[in-house]
Amino acid sequence: MFGLIGNKGHKIKGTMVIMRKNVLDINSITSVSGVIGTGINIIGGVVDVVTALASHISIQLISSTKTDAQGKGKVGKATNLRGQVSLPTLGAGEDAYDVHFEWDSDFGIPGAFYIKNFMQVEFYLKSLVLEDIPNHGTIHFVCNSWVYNSKVYKTDRIFFANNTYLPSETPAALVKYREEELNTVRGDGTGERKEWDRIYDYDVYNDLGNPDSNEKYARPVLGGSALPYPRRGRTGRGKTKKDPNSEKPSDFVYLPRDEAFGHLKSSDFLTYGLKSVAQDVLPVLTDAFDGNVLSLEFDNFAEVHKLYEGGITLPTNFLSKIAPLPVIKEIFRTDGEQFLKYPPPKVMQVNKSAWMTDEEFARETIAGVNPNVIKILEFERTLLFKYEIAILIHHMLNLSQEFPPRSKLDTQAYGDHTSIITKEHLEPNLGGLTVEQAISSKKLFILDHHDYLIPYLRRINSATTKTYATRTIFFLKSDGTLTPLAIELSKPHPQGDEYGPLGEVYVPSSEGVEAYIWLLAKAYVVVNDSCYHQLVSHWLNTHAVVEPFIIATNRQLSVVHPIYKLLFPHYRDTMNINSLARKALVNADGIIEKTFLWGRYALEMSAVIYKDWSLHDQALPNDLVKR
Repeated sequence: MFGLIGNKGHKIKGTMVIMRKNVLDINSITSVSGVIGTGINIIGGVVDVVTALASHISIQLISSTKTDAQGKGKVGKATNLRGQVSLPTLGAGEDAYDVHFEWDSDFGIPGAFYIKNFMQVEFYLKSLVLEDIPNHGTIHFVCNSWVYNSKVYKTDRIFFANNTYLPSETPAALVKYREEELNTVRGDGTGERKEWDRIYDYDVYNDLGNPDSNEKYARPVLGGSALPYPRRGRTGRGKTKKDPNSEKPSDFVYLPRDEAFGHLKSSDFLTYGLKSVAQDVLPVLTDAFDGNVLSLEFDNFAEVHKLYEGGITLPTNFLSKIAPLPVIKEIFRTDGEQFLKYPPPKVMQVNKSAWMTDEEFARETIAGVNPNVIKILEFERTLLFKYEIAILIHHMLNLSQEFPPRSKLDTQAYGDHTSIITKEHLEPNLGGLTVEQAISSKKLFILDHHDYLIPYLRRINSATTKTYATRTIFFLKSDGTLTPLAIELSKPHPQGDEYGPLGEVYVPSSEGVEAYIWLLAKAYVVVNDSCYHQLVSHWLNTHAVVEPFIIATNRQLSVVHPIYKLLFPHYRDTMNINSLARKALVNADGIIEKTFLWGRYALEMSAVIYKDWSLHDQALPNDLVKR
């Protein structure tokens, strides 16, 4: 029937859902100018939307079945939104508008659409649904994208129907549109990126420092043969005067606009993320312990307990000077006096002293924040696979191939760093086993924070903080739990690195001065493990290494590619978090450098560790087998 009488004058009904710019857009509220600019945009947005939003948005359907003379899908007539409609499925802040499109059989089935925004401010396009399409039914377009004024774009904004196609299966009418959109997203690798850009391109980490401000804020470029590092998104900012390889810092840090937090994510970040940050910056913000606001030290364990028992009283109006956002004041409960109080860890809820035990110390190496470093002490695996006869003889002659643990450091530069832990340190607590028997039975494990620390240890210890490189040996008991056997603490030789380290080995003790020294040795291990977790396991291996995958996915896979649709939800917000981190968390004099033991060398050290990173080793079971 449609083929006979429904070809001319048929109307396709559509419903478009949009959101106006959010007041709490975390990417705008990053400076005073950002707050002011946001306010102006909101005022302009209210005027536009209230008075004539419908007439300021233009849409053109694109056919997926009928082509023009150039082989591209036909483009329909431009039409504007009509009136606002009510939908039961609308979320907070969402508005729905109806739109009608002229259609005839010569146009075919819509597979994409162009949209133009003629307003002063951007809006968030959530979706478009087309109904009553002859011989087809309903078509859904899931958009989830910010749309700016059409004049800022070099090419018209296009959105594809919510279908999936491999490149070879893409409808012929949409092939060129798909290619054009990918070219737009790739950009040309030149110029400084603007807020409304949607370009994904690569760059090195050359924006962590600020040498023009002060030489002490200069930081090396991460990325390349000397200090390899995952790539970040390119911003194209100008270079600093003192270092032509480093980008100038700025309040605005570009990231593709649709990588910005969504409305719900913005609220989550403000409400929960900032409180987490407060835990890290607490020593910098306050010293309610001895009256010095800039103190970084706890004088005793009782002061640590203050964080969990009643909180810490801050000077009145202190936080209001650094936190102008109302939501931050709410987080810190501004009620005359301001308190910071945190829930005690589960282990302390049962027993306040449980964290001091050897059992808890060992448990946290596999069930704590950083279970990714501990590994087994074993025979040389490469020999076992390649030279089975030779290794059999080797087992008979010398069973302790990896004991004592060896170093991979250059002996000419750093001397001999072979571990000074001996059999005599371990065997009294091996339950009658020898070291060789324990290794053969896969009962000895090592938590090694030695080699990557040694080249930086002298510089780290030249500041107010002091630490050691650590090696810790654990024994797997018959009940399936671990227990520590020995801790080796190493520091630089006073005559120079080439003389090797000065080391000391500590063994468990439960009485007298030795018990407190043993507790202190464990504390140095835990601090190294925690720093490694935050800088390597969390930042590097979780956030930084994912960003180049996000960039590659957007540059190489169309939004209609099935693999793109599979990966996209897992990427959400990662580039934005990384961008914010480079501004305040991992940058020179940022939160990490101010509060972490590694200080100004933190990111550089993570680059050194990254040299041994392998994608193959990240997944299970490979990671467990390797360790």
